[in-house]
Amino acid sequence: MTQASSAGHGPIALYVHVPFCAARCPYCDFATAPATSALRSRYVDALATEIRREGVALGRPSARTLYVGGGTPSLLDPEEIATLAEALRSSFDLDLVEATVEANPATLDRARLVAWRAAGITRVSLGAQALSIEGLRALGRTHQPGDTAAAVDAVRSLGMDVSLDLIFGWPTQTRDDWVRDLTEAIRLAPDHLSCYPLELVLEPEEAVANWPGAGWGSVLRWRQEAAAAQADDEGIARLYRTAERALHHAGFQHYEIANWARPGKRCAHNLVYWRNGEWLGLGTGAHSHLSGARSRRPGSLVAYLDAIAKNAPRIADPAADEASDTAILALRLDEGLDLAGYGRRFGDAAVKRVRAGLAEAEDLALVRVAGDVARLTPRGRLLASEVFVRLLGDDDVATSRQPSVTLAAS
Repeated sequence: MTQASSAGHGPIALYVHVPFCAARCPYCDFATAPATSALRSRYVDALATEIRREGVALGRPSARTLYVGGGTPSLLDPEEIATLAEALRSSFDLDLVEATVEANPATLDRARLVAWRAAGITRVSLGAQALSIEGLRALGRTHQPGDTAAAVDAVRSLGMDVSLDLIFGWPTQTRDDWVRDLTEAIRLAPDHLSCYPLELVLEPEEAVANWPGAGWGSVLRWRQEAAAAQADDEGIARLYRTAERALHHAGFQHYEIANWARPGKRCAHNLVYWRNGEWLGLGTGAHSHLSGARSRRPGSLVAYLDAIAKNAPRIADPAADEASDTAILALRLDEGLDLAGYGRRFGDAAVKRVRAGLAEAEDLALVRVAGDVARLTPRGRLLASEVFVRLLGDDDVATSRQPSVTLAAS
């Protein structure tokens, strides 16, 4: 039994991590690995083993959403896709309302798309990041501007929904550059858009070990140079407000700090995260939240393969304050924090603490409380961390625990 095991578990969300990429994007700090890795076949086998093992340990729970992320899952061959799909079907009751796979616009072909569709995928999240050659070069991306439109057409041809990821605040980007990207994105008519500011982590991540020959030193130098050429906080805020206005006029609903959707097209899987629900993360670097406990798998491929071979439990994350996390995550959404429901879940003392923090934020015009519902103001969306830190418990602040959610988190 694994650490998060619980026989007869209720409905959950499933996240499956496929770390392989054709090239390493210098700004990315997710658990990734080269697609040509000699460990690739072993990884797919280990991931299928973990899927089956967790399905048994959790009592074959119902899964309402599935998200296959990476990395670049669209690089998997049809046979590898079928292997993972069979493991999922045999291990979980897939009562799915949504199933998403992440894709690089340049790595989609008809055979792979058909295989993902046969696996039950209903939605493709395209990592466009930029729609101009200047933006793609600034971000170290390898695909071309025209690849995104072709990928959108290919996904649509199989009846799947399309989500686009865009990054703003890349080195030397101007407001006009961003307006052009937004205009082109709207023209492509996606169902969903995620817009994230470029955030550059300057500390090495665990997955550095997966990229032999591409050491941390070169990545760090790129990030330092890119950070020096970025807009300041006020410039980033202007770009964010530009996106808010453009996407509002185009009919998108701004339902989460960094996410917009057509009516009825909100990402059901990510809503589980923001509502602090239950999810199981499978694969290297994947995080889980089950029965109030947070845990993860190692980000190193070698360490992950060793853990699965030994049937080792997931690594326990630092103890979280569920009450604080739930309040913070709820405020990311346009629906806000329902204080009455929050009180029923966590009790009067938790509500009193949260209300005190919200009162401070309301005085700063960062939050608006109407009856029992608290929501971020437009200014609060820009300065969300200022709100979130006021909702952390005293123990969290004393240990300098930062909110696990920021403008760029999804």
